[in-house]
Order: sequence, then structure tokens, then C-alpha cells
Amino acid sequence: MKPRLRRLGAVLLSLPLLAVAPAAGPPAVQVVSPPPNTVLRSRRCDVICQGPAELTVDGRPRPWAAFAAPLHVARLRLGPGRHELRVGDRAVAVWVEGDRAPDDWAGRQHPIGAGADACGRCHETGTRGGLTAVGPLKSPGVCLECHRAAQVEAAHAHPLEPLRHCVSCHSPHGSSYKGLLKAPAKKLCASCHDS
Repeated sequence: MKPRLRRLGAVLLSLPLLAVAPAAGPPAVQVVSPPPNTVLRSRRCDVICQGPAELTVDGRPRPWAAFAAPLHVARLRLGPGRHELRVGDRAVAVWVEGDRAPDDWAGRQHPIGAGADACGRCHETGTRGGLTAVGPLKSPGVCLECHRAAQVEAAHAHPLEPLRHCVSCHSPHGSSYKGLLKAPAKKLCASCHDS
């Protein structure tokens, strides 16, 4: 086969791939916290997302706090009952205790401390362009600064050493599973144990 025909064949074969390639667009918005159908134990709710998005609470626009992109954070105070948080095209419902929450709502949000550097209790933080920049966790075992080692071992019925990387199993900003787990406990345990 002649080289020119080979090149033409290669171009023709690649055309279907171009048709299914994803179009470049704005980055997807990821809601970090709160998880869907979260029951809040207090009136305070921290909305955390990555990616550019507008925030509305019960249909009314709300401003983001001064955080460096791609992170957006809003610290809200909500009244009792159901609220709809809309982050871009994503809707997340939360229920502030006071009235009885629906029985099938299981989401929980980990409390985040108050103050200007609440994120700094767990994360590396700094400033960028006058905005708060939040980085990775300070250490894999940062949870042990608040949660005592003996309590962790007792709650898990497990020696502490393999559990030091809490985020392997727990979602510290919130989860729909008991204990802020990322999945059902049996499934997580089975990732390391046979039975």
C-alpha cells in the first residue's frame, strides 16, 4: 500500500474517535460537604465545594466566603426544618433538627470548628491573593489530635496502627453512612480482612 493511502486510512479510522471525545468545558463541580439528606445537629452548616458554581439556599443566592479557587466555602445558619442547597446544578437537601427529620435521612456532617482558621485544625492552610488557601491534611493521623487513641481502638475493636490513616475509611466532611464511613462497615473491613 502506498504511504499516502496508509496516512489517509489512519485519518479515516480516527474520525469516529473525534466524534465521541468529550467536549472541553468548565470543570465539574464536586460538593464535598454536606452529603445529600444530611441531618444537622445545630443550625450551622458548612457548604464546601470544588469548582466554580453559584450557591442558593432555598432559592435565594448566597455568597461564598473568601477562599482561594478551586475551593468554595459558605458558613450558613439555618432555621429548623428542611432546606435545599443548590450548588451549580447540584441540589443537596439538609434538615436542621428541631422538627423530626425523615426516617430515611442518614447523612451526617462532621463539626468544623469556628473561627477564621477552622480548616487549619486539620488542613495545611495559607493565603493566596488575600484569600484562604486550603491544602492537604496536616498528617494522615490528624484525627488523633481530637480523638484519643484508646477511644479509636475501642470503637473499632482493632489495634490502632493500621487505623492511623482515618480517611481510608472515613469521610471527615460528612457521609450518609454511620460513623462518617465511606461505605458500609463490612465492606470496608473486607478490603483488608478475608472474613
